[in-house]
Amino acid sequence: MSVPAGHPAKLVLFDWGGRAALAFLAFASILAPVFSPTATAGPQASTLTTLAEIREAWVRDLRTKQLEPILKFYAADAAFLQPTGERIAGSAALRALFQNIMATFNSDLTLHSQKLETSGDLAYDSGDFEETLTVIATGARVSAKGSYIIIFKRQGSDWRIVQHVWTGAPPPGT
Repeated sequence: MSVPAGHPAKLVLFDWGGRAALAFLAFASILAPVFSPTATAGPQASTLTTLAEIREAWVRDLRTKQLEPILKFYAADAAFLQPTGERIAGSAALRALFQNIMATFNSDLTLHSQKLETSGDLAYDSGDFEETLTVIATGARVSAKGSYIIIFKRQGSDWRIVQHVWTGAPPPGT
């Protein structure tokens, strides 16, 4: 193909292709958020952050013996399954459990979350724990290790614990 000197080469295909490419890019940028796997990552990530914050607040409230705030994390019909296999269910029973724990021990608990996932209005946090309990009356220290799972359910705009499970050998005397 020869182009006369002084005239820029203009290909019709390039012109059409450029317009088509621009149109495609504009269309793709409009649809990208709809089909992108990260389109739902925003709300999902926000929910996971909220659940992690609840877990950390729960640990902090246990360490600092904040009974009312810790009880607010639980649904009215929640169940706490202890390593002994005992099922403690309902608000009154959970209150008695935490009152007893807080009156008897100082807790230095660490949770190591291994998996935190949500599906609709349910979520779970599963991991390992290490805890050193100090018996208030004697100063004796007891260490425990094991696993935990916390199952959450969205109730209105809040997440509440509906099942809370500890595994491993229970500390002596508990």
